[in-house]
Amino acid sequence: MLFHSSMLKITLVLCLSALPAPAKTIYLSAGGDDNSACGAGAEFATLEAALGCLDAGDTLFVREGEYTGGPLVELDGTAEAPIVLMGESLNAVIDTSNRDNRDNLRLDHSSHVIVDGLTFRRSSRAGLSLIRCDHITVRNCVFANNYKWGLFTGFADDVLFENNESYGARDEHGIYHSNSGNRFIIRGNHVHHNRGNGIHLNGDPELMSEPGDDGVLNFGIVERNIIHDNGAGGGAGINMTHVQDIICRNNLIYNNFAGGFTYYADTDDQRYTSRRALIMHNTVHFKSGGRAVINIQSTSKSTVIVNNILVSGGFEPVLQMWSDYSSTMISDYNLFWGIDSSNNIVTTSDRLGYSLGNWRSNSGNDKHTRYADPSFVSVPDTSFVPSDTSAAVDAAAPMDTVRAMVASLDSAGWLLGRLDSIRIEDINENLRPAGDGPDIGAFEVGAGPESLYDFNNDGRFNVADALSLLLKGLRNPGEESYDIDDDGVWSIGDVIALLRIMMENSSLLAANDDAYSL
Repeated sequence: MLFHSSMLKITLVLCLSALPAPAKTIYLSAGGDDNSACGAGAEFATLEAALGCLDAGDTLFVREGEYTGGPLVELDGTAEAPIVLMGESLNAVIDTSNRDNRDNLRLDHSSHVIVDGLTFRRSSRAGLSLIRCDHITVRNCVFANNYKWGLFTGFADDVLFENNESYGARDEHGIYHSNSGNRFIIRGNHVHHNRGNGIHLNGDPELMSEPGDDGVLNFGIVERNIIHDNGAGGGAGINMTHVQDIICRNNLIYNNFAGGFTYYADTDDQRYTSRRALIMHNTVHFKSGGRAVINIQSTSKSTVIVNNILVSGGFEPVLQMWSDYSSTMISDYNLFWGIDSSNNIVTTSDRLGYSLGNWRSNSGNDKHTRYADPSFVSVPDTSFVPSDTSAAVDAAAPMDTVRAMVASLDSAGWLLGRLDSIRIEDINENLRPAGDGPDIGAFEVGAGPESLYDFNNDGRFNVADALSLLLKGLRNPGEESYDIDDDGVWSIGDVIALLRIMMENSSLLAANDDAYSL
């Protein structure tokens, strides 16, 4: 019995030693001590010391305060146990990298990391860079007044950038995703006042250096971003070079100094040319000046431009369709405005300007596109929501038509698969269509609950609207729009009726609870 008992103890010890260490939470705080042991609850004074204690499944909680940047670190999380870097609030600030030409934080060869709710500012290069990384999520962060880039990647796969703000890059771009990256989502970000591009996508084939690099950014979705006042030094709101299989939808781009969308390649090598892009349901607006709203350069091919509001600044065309592969380009169901319709609304690879009518006759494109004022409710307030009487309302191509356009492109399987799986929504995650048909542009106007019952005017439909209805009804019970149950008077019964509507639209309610709104 003694022998068997000893063997049991040895077996138990071996089994326990094989189990992963339990996940721990450690802290970065002004009162921390870098000599702390790396156990649960430890508090460190510097970012570098705290990062050195992280294993798979661990969380670094950054308390409010300012911390010097500059670390370069490899973090190895897993799909089941990601490493989390989380700010107590956006007042948890990584400020000023401690060496020239260094990022405030660089993750190198890292996997399965979540960076959430931190501010990265005043770096001497990038606020945050991801080099040779995969499965990195960056959400709810602020990138402020960094020298070269706000958020930068090189050779990073499977990244999600969501609900961040990036502004004030003094040299180049707000968000720069580069170098052979695959499977990315850039969603719901506010990118503004950067000297270069707002969002720059660049496959960089000239920088391939390891097996597996292909010089192309593949399989990306860029959606629900608000991009404005970028490009004083040149560059577009969304700039795409050496990209393949890309969906850009529901983005609002306004007041930029240069282009809206650019789509091109720096080489004639067909392996790296940009192709298979779907540019759909975006609103791009120039008050004055600026380059073309959408510029498609010479080697690009197989592009669908559909259901967009495109407003020129009056000097450059709405479309510069300069591709040598114009027969592979499809453009239709858009709304053009801002430039004389009789000339130069579209220019082509021969650099000649065409009216919308001549463009239709010569290319077969834009047969359903309208030339009309989009009649935004309030351009100065940057809402860019079309009025109920706008030519954009109910005028977009339905999804079956969009799918047919995409299906006509060569090798469009990935695009079609994503169209079958993504939610058909607008920039505020309101379902399309809300009326008789979907609307052109980033915003959906109509009779859906998200537009009828948005009582606090935040662009979303959620429980906050019930509270707003209660307060507004108490102040002004005679207002007809507050009578939800149609009994002729406002009462607490209308609040209850609204809550019932919310229960009936629970999927919409859940989506709007996390929606990014203006």
